[in-house]
Amino acid sequence: MTFRTRTAPKPTRRRTRRSDTRRSVYITLSFSLAIAAALSLMGGVFVASYYQDHGVPIAAVSGEGISKDAVKDRTAVDLARFQRQLADYQMMRNQGRITTDEYSALETSVTTNEGTVGSDALTELINEAELRQYASKNNITVTDQQVDAQAKVDSTFHELRHVKIISVPVEPTPPAAGPSQADSDKAQSTAQGYLKEIQGGKKWDDVDTEADTAGLSSSSGGGDLGLITKDALSIDPDLADAIFNLSKSGDITPILKGSDGSYRFATVTTIAPTWVDNDWQSSVVASSNGDAYRSSVRNAAIKAAVRAQVEAKYVTGKTEQTNVREIVVSSGLGQAGGDEVKLRMMVFAPSHDEANASKVAATDAAWGDALTRAKTAVTALRADPSKFATMANDKTINDDTNFSTTGGDIPWIPTDIFNAQTASGQTGLGMLSVEKAVYTPGVADGAVLDPIQEAAYGYVVVQLQGRRPAPAQRIANALFAINGGIAFADEAKSVSESPDASEGGNLGWVSPYMLTSDQEKTINQTPVGRVSNSVMSTSYFLYEVEDRQTRVADADQQAKLLKVVFPNWLDELQANALVWKDAAAVSALASPSPAQ
Repeated sequence: MTFRTRTAPKPTRRRTRRSDTRRSVYITLSFSLAIAAALSLMGGVFVASYYQDHGVPIAAVSGEGISKDAVKDRTAVDLARFQRQLADYQMMRNQGRITTDEYSALETSVTTNEGTVGSDALTELINEAELRQYASKNNITVTDQQVDAQAKVDSTFHELRHVKIISVPVEPTPPAAGPSQADSDKAQSTAQGYLKEIQGGKKWDDVDTEADTAGLSSSSGGGDLGLITKDALSIDPDLADAIFNLSKSGDITPILKGSDGSYRFATVTTIAPTWVDNDWQSSVVASSNGDAYRSSVRNAAIKAAVRAQVEAKYVTGKTEQTNVREIVVSSGLGQAGGDEVKLRMMVFAPSHDEANASKVAATDAAWGDALTRAKTAVTALRADPSKFATMANDKTINDDTNFSTTGGDIPWIPTDIFNAQTASGQTGLGMLSVEKAVYTPGVADGAVLDPIQEAAYGYVVVQLQGRRPAPAQRIANALFAINGGIAFADEAKSVSESPDASEGGNLGWVSPYMLTSDQEKTINQTPVGRVSNSVMSTSYFLYEVEDRQTRVADADQQAKLLKVVFPNWLDELQANALVWKDAAAVSALASPSPAQ
C-alpha cells in the first residue's frame, strides 16, 4: 500500500484577515488598558492631592476632624465680617456718631485681628466643636428660628460709649502688707477731691493726669478706655451699670468702691446707640460662603444656649456654697533672693541722659553735676518726704524713664530683681549698688538714703518704704501663727493683701466657678470650722471655712457671677477636651490679606 503525504492547505485570505483582526483587537485592548491605568493612576494622584489640600484634618476634637477647607471657609467669613465692620465704622464716622480718633482706634483693632485671622479661625472651630459636642450630650438644641435670631445679633452694633475712669487704689502704708481702714478712708478722700476739682470746672483730662502723676489712676484700672461696649468692660458690675446709665455725654458717675478696694468714678464723651446693619448678612455672604456663615451663626446660637443652661444652674440656681474668710499674699515678682523691699526711686544722670550714662567717663564733669543735683534732692526729701512723688514726676528734676510716671514708686521686689538678669532669664534692674544699700542692716523704713552711684544710670536717690519676707514665707508664717492660736480674722488684718483684709478677710459665700479650680478644690476639701492648707493660684491663699449650705446666690453675688461663671466653666471644658492639631499644618496657616 502506498501512502501519500497530504499537503497542508494554504492559508486562505479569510484566515489571514481573522488573525490580523484579532491582533488589532489585542493591541487596542492593551492600549486601552494602559490608558485606563494611567488615567486611574492620575486620578488617584489627583484625589490624593485634593484630599491632602482640602479634606485632610488639620485638627480634631474628640475624634471630630476639622479640615483645611473648613478653616479656609471660616477665615473668609471672618475677613468678610471685619471688612463690613470697617465699612460700618466709616459710616458712623462720616455721620458724626463717632470721632475720627475713635474711628482710627477701632480701625487699628480690626486690622490687628485681621493679622491673625487664620489661626483664630481654627481656634473658633475647635471651641465650637467642644461646645457642640457638649450640647449634643446634654440634649441642647437650637431651632432655625434661634439661628435667625442669632444672625440678627451678629448684625447688631451694640451701644458704644467712650469711657474715661479715674481710679484711686487703696494702698497699704508700708511696711504693712494689707490696707487698713485708714488707708481706705484716705483713698476715698482722694477720689472725692478729684471729683470736686472736676465739678469745680477743671478739665477731666487734667485731673486724670494729676492722678497719674501721683501714681494712681492708670495703674489701678483707670484712664481712657476708648469706645467700648458694656459687656467688654472688665470692671465691677455696679460701675458698668452706672456708666451705661449716664444720660448724656459729660455726665459723671458717683464714686463707687470696687471689689479690689479701689475707688472709681467715670464719665463718657461719646454715646453711639445700638443699631442694626440690615445688609450685614448679605454683605458677609457675598464676600465669603453662605453655608460657612450660617454654620458660624448656628454655632454661636449653640454657645448662647449652653451659656443659658450653665448660668441657670450656677448663677440663679441652687448650688452648694461655702462661706469663707481668706488671707491673700501676692506671688510678687519672683521668689529668688529672699526678703522683698519696697522703694521709691529717682535718678540723676550725667547730662540728664540716663540711657547713655554708661558711656560717660568717670572723670567727666557731668557726673559731678549729677551728684550735686542728687544731694540737693536728698536734702529736700529729708525735710519733706511727701514731695517724693511730685519731684519724681518732674522731668526737669528726675532723669529716670522707668518709674517716673508712678511717682518713682516701685512695687515690692526681691533681691533677684536687682540683678541685670533674673534667675528666670528676665531683664532686671541692674542696680547692685542700690541693692547693697537698701539691704544694709539697720536701714529704717521711710529713710531717704544718700545718693548711690550706678554706672549704667547715674546717681540714684532711694527712699526705703519697707522690708518683708518673701511671699511663700509670709503665707507659711500666717498658717503657723493660726495653728498656734491666732484668730484667722486677726491674722488676715495683719498680713493679707486682699481688699477685705480690714474686714478680717471676709470673702463671703463662694459658689462653683466663682474662683479658680485650684481654689475651689482647696475650699471644698476643707471641713467647716477648719483652715485650709495654702494654695498657689493667682496668688497665695489660705481659707477658713465658716459654713457650707445649698443656697441661691443673692442679687449682688449673682451680678458678679454673671461676669465669671461661664468664662470659668468654658475654660474647664476646653482644658478637659481631647484636642489634636497637626503642628506643621497649623504653623503653615497663612492669614489671607483683606484684599483676598
